[in-house]
Amino acid sequence: MVQLLWLLTLLKPQVLHLNVNQKTDAKADILLQSITQNGTTFKDFTYVSEVKSLKNTPRTKDANSGAASTDRGDNATAPISASEDPDRNELAKFLGNNNLNNIVDTEDSGMFEMDLIFTNAIFGNKQGTDSLFFWERGMNSDLLIQGFDNTGKLIGNSLKLLRKNQTSADFSIDTKEIGSAQKVGNWGVSLAQLGVNSLSGIRVISEGQAFNGPDFKLIARTGVSVPEPGMVLSLGTVAGVAFLRRKQNSAIKAAK
Repeated sequence: MVQLLWLLTLLKPQVLHLNVNQKTDAKADILLQSITQNGTTFKDFTYVSEVKSLKNTPRTKDANSGAASTDRGDNATAPISASEDPDRNELAKFLGNNNLNNIVDTEDSGMFEMDLIFTNAIFGNKQGTDSLFFWERGMNSDLLIQGFDNTGKLIGNSLKLLRKNQTSADFSIDTKEIGSAQKVGNWGVSLAQLGVNSLSGIRVISEGQAFNGPDFKLIARTGVSVPEPGMVLSLGTVAGVAFLRRKQNSAIKAAK
């Protein structure tokens, strides 16, 4: 029974309260400043620094071909120009900042697979908040994810983020790729949901028409690395030895 209650809690979407610079202008910069979840406010974010690998539906002469492209609010700033056929570096730049109006836009039937590396490793946190935060324009798409370690090896389990499990981010965005503002939803994901204690990056996948082209942004919380019990003991032993040596040296000097 206890395990069942834990599982239900794990699967229940946790409400995120976003602190951003503004929510009224859907075409402008929307800069994430902090998140409040479960009564804890935090801003120890880390961002995508590299797209290690990329598989993207090729673009043709058809305007609606391809899959993942970069997009921004009509009047929003961006580190580089948006592209209909971005390379790994361009995707990393659009994901690697706190502007929620810089996104990856995906064609409805497009398929992609990206391995995203963060600036810092991701660990759990004592407050029990989520560690990965996704925003999705339109609240009408799915995304498949799985973590990997610092060698690039996939770890834990994959997790499908369903559109029905999004919660409202309480703002809309109006980007170059669309004609009017659309509501934005969010998913919060804990490391427990991915079956890991830490990760260095995340694989994100859209599997075509069934996923309905996720238009997304991703930011992570670093958390804190917790030393192994043996390491804590070792550090304590070293500190104790150093203390005794200082006392011994003091006694020798006093005797002289």
